[in-house]
Amino acid sequence: MPTKVLEFHGFPPLSAESKAFAARKWCPFVDQKCKKAQSGGACALQAPTTSPVIICPNRLYGNEFAVIGRIARETFGDDCDLVTDVEAETRRRDGSLNGREVVVFGQGYSGEVGIKAPAADGETGSFKVDFLLSQVGPDLEPLSIVAVEVQTIDTTNSYKKASTSYYAEKPHPSQWGEGGTNAGFNWENVTKRILPQIIYKGHALRREKLAMHGLFFVLPDPVLQKIRTRIGSALLEYPKGPGTITFHSYQLADEWEGAERPLVPVTEFTTTVEQIAFAFVSPQNLPPLGIYQDTLTAKLGALSRKKNL
Repeated sequence: MPTKVLEFHGFPPLSAESKAFAARKWCPFVDQKCKKAQSGGACALQAPTTSPVIICPNRLYGNEFAVIGRIARETFGDDCDLVTDVEAETRRRDGSLNGREVVVFGQGYSGEVGIKAPAADGETGSFKVDFLLSQVGPDLEPLSIVAVEVQTIDTTNSYKKASTSYYAEKPHPSQWGEGGTNAGFNWENVTKRILPQIIYKGHALRREKLAMHGLFFVLPDPVLQKIRTRIGSALLEYPKGPGTITFHSYQLADEWEGAERPLVPVTEFTTTVEQIAFAFVSPQNLPPLGIYQDTLTAKLGALSRKKNL
């Protein structure tokens, strides 16, 4: 299914704002060089008759990482004070800690933290969590921990031709209309990468006595809907606690004023790691019985009817 480039360097392609940021290959949401400049600079794509799909995590980080601030307020209170590790240590040294500090490790703050993981003999293993939030005491000792994973979706094929046109500040007409591409969405990654990752990290986090709020998972709403479709199971809802996973899904606003299209929250849903793991290994939303045989029979039957092979 074809798609069109909906946002290019944060704004509609060829808008004045898009041109300005594209000229510097800059991301307006994190105020850094665009992480997708090499592959095309697109923030979101849209297929016909479907909702927009955000394809870059940085698109979720606008308004000074508001999605992370929302989680911090939910778990540590509205008056929490998000700081970097250096800011927290500076306050400790000069005696200005206010008791509301939450140290954030992750993009835009103190950088990601690597967590040691089991590995084969002679090797080292680790994994990273996109954001770790830690409420700290007077000696900066962790009092409570919250982990946050952020995922969008990878693309298939390419939208490079469209981005090349837009970098040249030229339209990109195509058989699918302006900005049309043959790029698609790699929904198979929901099964191959996204679900196994949150199950593993959710189980690892459950063993932490300070992780009283579970794991938070921030993602575009179409990706959440694909997760629910793929596992095909009605997940039970739970209150936030150890061993839970809370989904925060977002979508681009349908109506807005100004140049930047706002990001709006769509779904907040909390379930357990076990619920997701069981649904993943025992999916109910399967193809019809005998689909492999029927597919091969049709394929070979069509071949037998060909006059010339």
